[in-house]
Amino acid sequence: MATERISAAIDRAFRCDRPLGMVRNPAHCDECAEHEDTMQAVTPETVSLDQVGSPAWDPVCYLTDEAYRYFMPGFARLALGRGDDYSLDEFLSHLESGRIACLDAEQCQAIAALLDHLHETMADEIEDNMDDKVLGHVMDLLEQRLAALQVSR
Repeated sequence: MATERISAAIDRAFRCDRPLGMVRNPAHCDECAEHEDTMQAVTPETVSLDQVGSPAWDPVCYLTDEAYRYFMPGFARLALGRGDDYSLDEFLSHLESGRIACLDAEQCQAIAALLDHLHETMADEIEDNMDDKVLGHVMDLLEQRLAALQVSR
C-alpha cells in the first residue's frame, strides 16, 4: 500500500506536459540524436531498463530538466526494481549529479518519501549493491534543497 501512495505522490508532483524536445542538443552528434529518438519513443508509463538501464549508454544524462521531470514517474517505478531489475544505483546517480537542483519542494518531498520507503524495504539489497552511502548522500542533498526552498520535510 505504501508503494501505491508514494507512486501517486510522485505522479502528482511530476505531472506536466510532454516536452517537445528530450535531449539538450540532439543535433550535437549521432549519439545525442539517437538518445532523442529513444526517449521520444517512450512515455513515463513505458520507459524501461531497455532504454535507460545501461550506464554505458544512458540517455537520461542528456535529458533537459523538463524531460527529466516528465519521465520521473517512470524512473521512480524503475527504482523499485529488485534482483535483475535493480536500478536504484542509476536513479541515485542522476539525482546526485545535480538533478535535484531542478526539483521543486513537492517533487523533493515525493522523491524523499520514495527513498525512505526503499531504504526500509530494500535495505539488504541496497547494501549488497553498495548504494547505502550514495542513498544517504542523496537524502542529504534533498534536505539541503528543501532548506534552500525554505521547506521542511
